[in-house]
Amino acid sequence: MSDVAEDPGPSAGAAEGTPGLLWAVAVAVAGFGAWVLYDAVPGINWGLWTGAAVAGLLLFARTRGRAPRSLLLLGGAPVVIAGAAAVTASPDLSLLICLAVVFCVAMLMLLTAGPSLRSITAWFAATAPLVALRAAATQTLRRSADATQLIQSTRARAWLRGLAITVPVLVAFALLLAGADPIFAAWRDAVRDLVASWEFVPRMVFFLILLVIVLGAYGYASLEPGHSAATPGRAPVRWLGSTERLMLLASVAALFWLFLALQVGYLFGNLPRVPASGVTFAEYARRGFAELTVVASASALLIVVSERYGTDEGRERALRPLTFAVIAAVLLLLASAFRRVWLYEAAYGFTTARLYAQVYMGAVAAGLAVLAREVAGEFDAGRLFRRAAAVATMLFVALSYWNHEAWIARRNMDRFETTGKLDVVYLTKGLSPGAIPAIAERLPSLPEPVRADVRRAVRERYAAHHDDRPRNWYEWNLARSRARKALDASFAAP
Repeated sequence: MSDVAEDPGPSAGAAEGTPGLLWAVAVAVAGFGAWVLYDAVPGINWGLWTGAAVAGLLLFARTRGRAPRSLLLLGGAPVVIAGAAAVTASPDLSLLICLAVVFCVAMLMLLTAGPSLRSITAWFAATAPLVALRAAATQTLRRSADATQLIQSTRARAWLRGLAITVPVLVAFALLLAGADPIFAAWRDAVRDLVASWEFVPRMVFFLILLVIVLGAYGYASLEPGHSAATPGRAPVRWLGSTERLMLLASVAALFWLFLALQVGYLFGNLPRVPASGVTFAEYARRGFAELTVVASASALLIVVSERYGTDEGRERALRPLTFAVIAAVLLLLASAFRRVWLYEAAYGFTTARLYAQVYMGAVAAGLAVLAREVAGEFDAGRLFRRAAAVATMLFVALSYWNHEAWIARRNMDRFETTGKLDVVYLTKGLSPGAIPAIAERLPSLPEPVRADVRRAVRERYAAHHDDRPRNWYEWNLARSRARKALDASFAAP
């Protein structure tokens, strides 16, 4: 069962006092999205449209006389996340930004029915997009049916007749004025080209899709507060007994600490320097960090399951120290995995995949710290998820706004001075345009022929991917703007 209730029927009551405002705002937001998002690259357009969509949700939630801090707090998150699309040029991060915005806006829409952050649980967040889409589609159908009833009124028929008379007259006069003014003529030609190329068809389809989603979301937000977005919390079934918990945690703790004790030198020392160790530096740096990370993540999940679905039955004094022993061991395993990746980077270079692995380890470590706090007090799985999600969101926002690819490029080019090795292919083709200013900055420090190889590779990549289509103002992106300036200054053809 979902934590989100079914979309209420007419009995719940809807705020029908402002149907015209609802349609007007929905059409405006959908039209704005069709203008700045369709066939456009990520830029400030993502933040602008997300801000407009969130503002509409808060507007119609406020028509019921309340817009609590919980909604304002959650509404600010997708706007901040979407703003990162104007800073980063990484396609991977752009995809994650889009997904994060979808989840945040879906949760915001559902919480307008019962604005409390305590409603946010792992299941609520995981199912929010699908539940919100279903609720929005239902509301759109109802609002459309209501609109057809309104059109049959005498006043609506007068408006329709007025439009039928006015539009042809305006079009005729505009065409006549186009022969006397170059701006009107340019507008006429643009409309003619748009119709002739049929480009308006997919844009109109995109607009209608946005309208269905936005109208339904705003209709849901304007419902009377006679229902809740979350079902009452039910106590979890405690199917894991204290004896089973004790055996499980004791065994896992013993295994982890035995592993750490037997391989202290291997995990935290420099085993390749030990004579006859049989381990090369490459094997030492590469071996096991993925496995250690998986074990750490699975162990955190194991502790959550044990706390949420387990009983203590008088064995709390034994279970709690064992839980902390597992958490401490997992943190040490994460430290080892982090160090392996660090050594591997120092030996073989820095990449986004290795950096993302380190960020993930940091997120898991922060989650374990939050978990330890929950274990020390009264365990609440929903509160644990909210705190861990908040930490993960802050790390993701920091990573998105930080030009980490430029940092990677600098580190790899600085390594060349001591190692004499540089992966030119990854430097010029594996990183996004965000790395170009850093490459241009460090380029003079490279000796020939490496400098010429880097310059040639950059020219080949960006000449092949050059797009002559003029960009609109809402497609502006900081990373791409800086990259274009660096390309013109340092990599222009002689």
